[in-house]
Amino acid sequence: MPNHQLLDNVTHKDLKIITEHRPGLGDDASYTNIFPFEYADAQVHYPIFFMKNNLSNKFESIALFGFEQGENLYLSEAGWNANYIPLTIARRPFLIGFNTKNENGAITEEAVVHVDMDSPRVSETEGESVFLPQGGQSEYLEQIASTLNAIHQGHQQNDEFIHALVELDLLESVNIEVELKDGSKHQLGNLYTINENTLDNLSDANLYALHQKSYLKMIYMVIASLGNITKLIDAKNARLTQG
Repeated sequence: MPNHQLLDNVTHKDLKIITEHRPGLGDDASYTNIFPFEYADAQVHYPIFFMKNNLSNKFESIALFGFEQGENLYLSEAGWNANYIPLTIARRPFLIGFNTKNENGAITEEAVVHVDMDSPRVSETEGESVFLPQGGQSEYLEQIASTLNAIHQGHQQNDEFIHALVELDLLESVNIEVELKDGSKHQLGNLYTINENTLDNLSDANLYALHQKSYLKMIYMVIASLGNITKLIDAKNARLTQG
C-alpha cells in the first residue's frame, strides 16, 4: 500500500529521490496515462491507445509499454530506452493533492504536493535533494511542482478532447494480437483507438471544428503512433533471444 504524506520541509528535510530509471524503482508497468499535450513527443516512441477507467468509467489515453502485466519493454538496467518519458512516470514518487480551505465563508481548494514514502525511489543517502539546507525548495522540487501542475491541467484537456471523440463516435474497441518468434501469442483487450472510417466520413463542419481546437492533429498523432507496436514486438523478440 502507498504511504502518501503531505510534503513539508521539516518532516522531509533530508528527503532525496532516486531519479534514474531501472527495474525495481516502480517503473515496471505495461502502460501509463498520458495527456493530449504529450502526444507530439509520445507518438515518436509509444503506441497510444484509449482505455476506460474502471472507477470513473471515463476514457483515458495511455502509452503502451508492453504486452504482459508489469512488462515495460522500454526499461532495462541501462535505463529508459526512449527520449521522452511520460509525465505520470517522471513525477514519481510525487502526486498532487488538494487541501480544502474556508476563507471568510468561501470554500477553496489549495493544491499541495504529496510524496509516497514507501516508493523505492525514496532515500536519505542518494538521489536529488528535495529541499535546500535552509529549507527552501530545490530546483528539482520546483521541476516536480511544474510537472504536477501540467498533469492537473492535462486531466481537463483529456476530458475535453475525449468528449469530442465520443460525441463524434470516433472511438472503437480494438484487440491487439501478437505472435512472437518463439511461437507464443499475446492478446491485449479493453483498448480503444480512432475509428478511421468514421473520421474519413466526417462532415467538413465537424472536421473544421476539430481543427480549430487542435484536436485533428492530436487524432492523427494517435493514428501515427500505432506503428510503434512493431517496435514493441521487436523489443520483446530481442529479450526472448537474449533469454
